[in-house]
Amino acid sequence: MTKVPDQPLARIAICCSGGGYRAAAFHLGAMAYLDRVKYRGRPLLENVKAISTVSGGTISGVIYALQKQDGHEFQQIYHFILDKLRSLDLIKMGLASLNPEHTWSNSRKRKNLINAFAEIYDKEFTEGATFSVFDDMSTSHLEEVMFNSTEFNHGLIFRFQNTGLFGNRYNNVRRAAAREVKLADVIAASSCFTGGFEPIEWPDDFLHDHSPSMREDTKKWEKVGLMDGGIYDNQGIDSVIRSEARADSKPFDLIIVSDVTSPYMDNFIFHEDKGESGPRGLSFNELRDRISLSWSKYIWILRVLVVLGFVIPFSVGYSNHVVTGLGLMLAAVAGLLMFGLHLLRKRFQSLLKEGTEYLWSKLPLFYRQKLSTLDIGRLKFGRLEPLIIDRVSSLFTLVMNVFLKTVRRLVYGRLYRPEKYRYRRMSNLIRELTEEDYQQQLERGRKDPHYYQNLPGCDPILIGEYQKVFGEGIKEVAEKAASFGTTLWFTADDELNEMLDQLLASGQCSMCFNLLTYLTELRHSPDNGYAELSQEIRNHIDALWDQCKKDWLSFRKDPHFMVKELATNRNSTQS
Repeated sequence: MTKVPDQPLARIAICCSGGGYRAAAFHLGAMAYLDRVKYRGRPLLENVKAISTVSGGTISGVIYALQKQDGHEFQQIYHFILDKLRSLDLIKMGLASLNPEHTWSNSRKRKNLINAFAEIYDKEFTEGATFSVFDDMSTSHLEEVMFNSTEFNHGLIFRFQNTGLFGNRYNNVRRAAAREVKLADVIAASSCFTGGFEPIEWPDDFLHDHSPSMREDTKKWEKVGLMDGGIYDNQGIDSVIRSEARADSKPFDLIIVSDVTSPYMDNFIFHEDKGESGPRGLSFNELRDRISLSWSKYIWILRVLVVLGFVIPFSVGYSNHVVTGLGLMLAAVAGLLMFGLHLLRKRFQSLLKEGTEYLWSKLPLFYRQKLSTLDIGRLKFGRLEPLIIDRVSSLFTLVMNVFLKTVRRLVYGRLYRPEKYRYRRMSNLIRELTEEDYQQQLERGRKDPHYYQNLPGCDPILIGEYQKVFGEGIKEVAEKAASFGTTLWFTADDELNEMLDQLLASGQCSMCFNLLTYLTELRHSPDNGYAELSQEIRNHIDALWDQCKKDWLSFRKDPHFMVKELATNRNSTQS
């Protein structure tokens, strides 16, 4: 029988998933709630000893860890991150950095979008800080930081961390070189999602003016493209499990997984066959013939204009007359247009031929042999359209849904299948306060004796149908937050809809609710050893429960009450 930890909540690890600004804001809200509630007389957030982040979660994670090292209080960090999320349009700034006149602070970096973002992160978020800030963690409650990316040579995780292996077994980075890595480049590598960015190259894109150890070790490492940590593990769970497995490590009493990714997939929709009417009724060959006919027609028109330009002046005997000038000008303009169009056509034909031959040469021999039996030029566009769109859509679905959802299930399985983690794990999911998710959990829970609502002693405020437990206000916040896409900016419309506040409130409400359900399982699961804990520990856990219950009732009345409180506290401090 699995027992509760000897010191519940004493050592916590938090995993912050990827998901762009949605993740950064949601995780910030979740951490804000951990900072709000007290355990043994201090904020529960201060019991977090390890943080493992991916992609958008790395934005908040790196800034938080850095500023804690600098001695900042949570509310200072909270408002710093919040201000940056509100004010920075990273896409606009990053694209502007690619203009020829823009001067880069690090001339060694290749001029691409991900490095443009790294430059912005360095200026706006981390102010030139390197991993050396984590040499001594004594000024922070954190002991371990783990920021995760994926390398594209071997398909393995590449970790930026202050303990354990920095990099991976193919690029084992010694500590002297690791401490020179800029935190801005760490954020860029972790949040470099496929499709939106090109890879950032290790080690060349990480070199800077103050990295002598890195330059010394460059020849020892293989060059590798780094991209979004979510490709390998979008929740950061793997790094925490590996941390526990180290010989000199202490187990965590609780592993919190804060996650904004959805476990669901939309049904694959086949492209609608729209027939062969209009342009869809043409083939490549027919379109080419039509263009050729049109080309011939316009060339003949220009030829006629040239002839007219020379003939018209005959009416005045080619004398010094305005008619002569107009006629010759018409002939000259028409002739130049005809010559220019001829050159343009030749160039276009040449480029089209070269491009077709290049693409054909890149196809594997197998496909070239098989495709040679298909006369694509004779297929109508109406028939080609579903062939192409269904293939592209299925490829996108495979990469962005099937693959990532499968990886998500496998990674979660490592934490939720082993019985040893039963009382040492807690999820904080952006969707679980939505009505759809709650109803699904309720149906499954009715068959599970370990489900929190089935435990004797579960508080009535957690039992019942959706509207009884959550209410309309939380429903609105949860559904708006869950519907927000994965982006690295907030648009004007998002600001008008207060999307950032919705995400913060969602993170706060979710963390409060999940602490309540976790504490219910801890306190009321039969034969789990909770009764054997000291009375002092149980009293502290009871006090934490009371705080969370009180806050949950407040969230039900106004899901934004905590967002408003933090804003009010800031304004009163500034005034």
